[in-house]
Amino acid sequence: MKILDFNEGKVNLGEALSDVKRIIETDMVGMCRNMLGEVFEKAIGLEFDEFMCIGRYQRKETRKNYRNGYRERKLLTQVGELNLKIPRARLESFNPSCVERYKRVDRHLNRLIRELYLSGVSTRKVEGIMKSLCGCGVSAGYVSNVTKALDEKVKEMSNMPIEKGIVFLFLDGIYVRVKVGLNAQRRVILVAYGVRRDGSRQLISWKIAKKESGSSWKSFLENIEVRGLKGGDLKLIIMDGAPGLWSAVEEVYPLVEKQLCWVHKLRNVSKYGSKKLSRECVQEAAKIMYAGSKGRADNMFRLWKRKWLDKIPKAVECLEKDYDKLVGFFAFDVSMHKMLRTTNVIERCFRELRRRVSPMGGCFQDTGSCNRIICSLFCYFNNKWSPKHQHIKIVEQYYKLVA
Repeated sequence: MKILDFNEGKVNLGEALSDVKRIIETDMVGMCRNMLGEVFEKAIGLEFDEFMCIGRYQRKETRKNYRNGYRERKLLTQVGELNLKIPRARLESFNPSCVERYKRVDRHLNRLIRELYLSGVSTRKVEGIMKSLCGCGVSAGYVSNVTKALDEKVKEMSNMPIEKGIVFLFLDGIYVRVKVGLNAQRRVILVAYGVRRDGSRQLISWKIAKKESGSSWKSFLENIEVRGLKGGDLKLIIMDGAPGLWSAVEEVYPLVEKQLCWVHKLRNVSKYGSKKLSRECVQEAAKIMYAGSKGRADNMFRLWKRKWLDKIPKAVECLEKDYDKLVGFFAFDVSMHKMLRTTNVIERCFRELRRRVSPMGGCFQDTGSCNRIICSLFCYFNNKWSPKHQHIKIVEQYYKLVA
């Protein structure tokens, strides 16, 4: 290492500063790596002395084991690869607690690998990033094996009891592509999101199904009911217009009020008529959901129907047949109307899922990969919403006043 002399008049300060920066950049990581290696070997040596019940160079007539040299062990850490010397005993196998058995990468790096993968970095890109950070890369296969440790978390969340107090339940599904064998096939992810009386919210559960059939939704809803989400607590279920979903909800939660998502319905209405007429028709239909009360909404719907019945009859028919399903949210306080008239709360989570799958070519490698990423997103959002200041204030304040 170059020795710098900062005595006045002997060196240019700018040049000296450049030298300092260069020394830090080139030697700091190496110094940290050497120091960490020494710390590891010191800790391993002390632990080995305890294992042998006798220190190095000490004599005891009752000793039953003897030292037998060293074995070399490589360990990849945040400051690079360490070459450790692990002492050996003749009669018993010694495995230091600070170095996991059979592991070649530090547990903190494994956590970093999982975070990179779940943030949208592909397994092969993780390999390059680790090489840049630590000077030694890990294979794409190793990254895949590390992320499989999330499977236990997937099982845990799939069977976790659901706490009481959920009053609003949002249900929706998103279609994704998952590799099955050599081909990519469409699969739907069924998702349930709940809001409690105290304003706290939670992504409750998910299920990967072949399609949004009534049987798929029914088994999904029966699972969350068994886990604790009973119909007696629920005040409103908000969902899209999938026939299978509505039939399943009617079977599992027959006494709970239902609300059809306005965004999904207006999207269906927009399919009829010319582009110009359709845009105007949908814009005027959308004003109905801002009415503030059911009575005013009914009057606005009648005026809208009278205007558009002759121009786009199929659009009017599309909205009219489900009109009763669209006005359930008016029974609640006006402050909650914006939240209850659509499934937008789940759509925001779906956007994050699409962003995550984009680096993978828009397709999950298998069902396990899909479950692991969804599980990580559920954990991310639920942790993000857990602090008190993240509660939905309008729900919290409303039920405090009611109480």
